Amino acid sequence: MTTQFKRDICILCIAVFSSFFMGLWSGSVLRTEQRIHALAHALRTEHARHTTCTCAAQNSSCLNVSPAQAEKRFARANIDESDKVTYHNYHVMYGPALAPYLQKPVRLLEIGVEDGKSLKLWQQLFPNHVFIAGIGYGAGTAVHTAFKRDLTDKHVLYTGSQVDSNFLARILKDVRGKKFDIIIDDGSHIPWHQLFTLEHLFDKFLEDGGVYIIEDIETSYWDAPSASIFGYPIANAGVGKQGNLVEKLKGVADTLNRGVLLDPSFSILRGNVDHLMSHITFSQNCVIIHKKIPDVWKEAEHNTVQNYHFPAAMDSTRQDYLQYKSSSNWEINGMIRT
Repeated sequence: MTTQFKRDICILCIAVFSSFFMGLWSGSVLRTEQRIHALAHALRTEHARHTTCTCAAQNSSCLNVSPAQAEKRFARANIDESDKVTYHNYHVMYGPALAPYLQKPVRLLEIGVEDGKSLKLWQQLFPNHVFIAGIGYGAGTAVHTAFKRDLTDKHVLYTGSQVDSNFLARILKDVRGKKFDIIIDDGSHIPWHQLFTLEHLFDKFLEDGGVYIIEDIETSYWDAPSASIFGYPIANAGVGKQGNLVEKLKGVADTLNRGVLLDPSFSILRGNVDHLMSHITFSQNCVIIHKKIPDVWKEAEHNTVQNYHFPAAMDSTRQDYLQYKSSSNWEINGMIRT
């Protein structure tokens, strides 16, 4: 029982006795009972408003968190003042996307830990989390040289490059193939690194129905010839250019609609991982991608991708589409696949 709640109980007791004697004075016991019930209800409501739910099973109100509530919880969880809130305001952009997970036993992976402030944010935001893992590389007080560092029995740090497929495979083996509900890429911010990691993690690392967030996409718009970050050059970035991750991911809008394009096999990403995507959202300095739940999407996949066709409404030569398709199979400039 919190100190505030004890104080509120004392206030209620005083109010009860006061109301009782006022009722005797006025001669109306009924009005006294009504006052007591109203005061008790007000206290319960106020206590619930200030109490953070710790278990959805104990409080059904935790199951339906509004976007506005999610934003506020995200901001309050930022106890170490991570730049996710203080600088980027990500609680506004993707706090609502995380709302369904706030009381769930989540497994979360974040790429890019630096000083570890955001890892503490996740621990606060998801009080029922099962496992939180971070990947560090380069500078930062939370980054070490060992492959794995156990902070607690459910908090782990890995050290290595997000574009090293052997390192990523080693993590997957270490977690015994258990997937994550949420993956956040706050790593190098290099556009091709972001694509490389997305293509490697989305299928094998992300749980069905999970959410994948790519932060800091501002680098895709850095079009100065000398642009760089963390010692890496930013190659051919800018609006409409092929050094731009956002430009590449715009094509996902078409692969989501490949059925109505009369081309069920159309894909712009390695391993057809875009076929596993249900939604993609472009927001301020981030991209939010949701993964399909196969059983839920089974009928939609069958109907829209296989059956929802209007060939008579399409150009019979398909020349414009075929030209677009051939031009969509491009790599982000600088891409190195290992």
